[in-house]
Amino acid sequence: MRGIALAAAVFAWGAVACDAESRACRSQFGSAQDIVTKVKSDSPDSLRGALSALDAAIVACDKAKLGHEKGELTKAKNQLAAHLEVLERRAARKKKAKPTPEQIAELVKNGDPTCPKGQAYLHGTAKKEIRCTGPQLYELGFEDVKEYFSERRYKITTSDSPPMVKAEFGAELYQFDFQKPNDAQGARCVSIFPAPGISWEELVSKLTGVGPEKLKAGQPIKTASGPLGLKVENTENKVVARVGNCD
Repeated sequence: MRGIALAAAVFAWGAVACDAESRACRSQFGSAQDIVTKVKSDSPDSLRGALSALDAAIVACDKAKLGHEKGELTKAKNQLAAHLEVLERRAARKKKAKPTPEQIAELVKNGDPTCPKGQAYLHGTAKKEIRCTGPQLYELGFEDVKEYFSERRYKITTSDSPPMVKAEFGAELYQFDFQKPNDAQGARCVSIFPAPGISWEELVSKLTGVGPEKLKAGQPIKTASGPLGLKVENTENKVVARVGNCD
């Protein structure tokens, strides 16, 4: 609820001119404000409707070149998008089939090969810690990337020319660029676009298994299989981290 309240509170009018494009911005702004203040915080459909209204208002205010209004709308959009992502992740966890006691015992004994080595998690019902034994995400081939993110309810988009897999969950986006279609080797470059409120260090750590405190923008990442390039673009409007050979 805190994110919803903040989103509703960010709206504040700047000085708006009287031309047609500015009037359109004012109208869309007011409509979006009304929808956001009435949004149901536990309803993904209500949140998506509010986000659509905000998108329309952002386009109108951008066309009118009203930066203040566009900025207020963008803040609200980011807050609602982050809240929607929490709901979607929670729903995805509920849908996941529960393992049998025998499967849990196997996981406790031998580890979970479906999550990256070096990590561990506490099984919710068994209250047992399970270590991860699988490859790091940057090492996965084309089909394995698709499978890993599909199982976690990410939206998957693929292309053969150029060979690429995109995995999107709310405002979080990974783009894996490969050397060739259906490449069994790891991606040559992975671009990561964090959701609002999530640091690039956290997602690069998830990708590589290297602790966030060891990551420095512009410096190679030291991994067991060798150094990986790391470039970070961090501006007011966009954050993107690129890992690997991204030239």
